[in-house]
Amino acid sequence: MNMELLISVLGMTATRLPILIALAVSVVWVIDTPRTAVRDVALWSLILLAVATVAGLVLNLVPMWMVQQGNYESIRSLSMWLGVGHFVLGLLNAVGVVLLVWALTRTLRSRHATAAAG
Repeated sequence: MNMELLISVLGMTATRLPILIALAVSVVWVIDTPRTAVRDVALWSLILLAVATVAGLVLNLVPMWMVQQGNYESIRSLSMWLGVGHFVLGLLNAVGVVLLVWALTRTLRSRHATAAAG
């Protein structure tokens, strides 16, 4: 691996590190709650967001690796597939956020109903 490619990989990883740390902390917090369907949805949404973040990193590394290999023609033909990949990752991120907000909303509504009844 060339030093330039290694520096690029480290830079791209560093830009995603804060979100990965936040997701890891969130997973620890969610795991420490009572096991319910809402907790499971929240946990899966966090895992989905983490997988999409790491997959985005890998997807962004593909063209850099191909340039490093001198495979310029393949990059041009791969452009459409990279676009599709980024679209799919965007969908995964959107689903993860929606599931996480659903879990939060469900928990807040159940707490409000419990407080109103008591």
